[in-house]
Amino acid sequence: MDKKSLIIAIIAVLAIAGATIRLVSSGSDGSSKLNAKPFEYLGSVAGEETAKVLGNQGTVVVVVEVIEGMQNPANESQVKGFKAGLAKTKGVTLKEVKELKRDMSGDPRLWPEGRAAQVAGFGTGVGAVVLFGNFPQTLPPADLAALKGGSAKLVVVSSASPTVDALVAQGVIRTAIVTRVPPKPAIGDKDTPAQWFERTYTVLKAP
Repeated sequence: MDKKSLIIAIIAVLAIAGATIRLVSSGSDGSSKLNAKPFEYLGSVAGEETAKVLGNQGTVVVVVEVIEGMQNPANESQVKGFKAGLAKTKGVTLKEVKELKRDMSGDPRLWPEGRAAQVAGFGTGVGAVVLFGNFPQTLPPADLAALKGGSAKLVVVSSASPTVDALVAQGVIRTAIVTRVPPKPAIGDKDTPAQWFERTYTVLKAP
């Protein structure tokens, strides 16, 4: 996939997540910047849900997908919110934040070879791995085996994916926070972060 196609695919994912909310606000100097509050709220929900998965005790590693050559300011906001959500529980600590880099080539709907094993490996010695990034639409058997063999509980914040649905049902992913397709309609002219989350995301939990 060429660079233009990749960017279009990424924008499409962000459009789903950011439907009908002002993600860009104007500062007093006339400049524009990301409205971080919705993404902080998303991260906070992920932190609270992770604490539940761990029974309010243990350690966690956060993994953030980073596209080389592109800056995603939402990543920092999500991690900030995650820390705040986790802080509500005294027994769970964040060990570290890792970046999962990928280049501008390849289909963004799929994972590069070895990516699943890399994600599973981040869970060594901790209770949970929380992935902020696009989960693939399909996974080959080797990748499925790598995720199933991981020692840590897996929490995913991602766009909607049939693979996520299946892995949640199997208990491989313990909790998934994924975009609604389509999102719920807006009630007013401007959403609060909580209203935006409720309209554009849903929480899936393993049986």
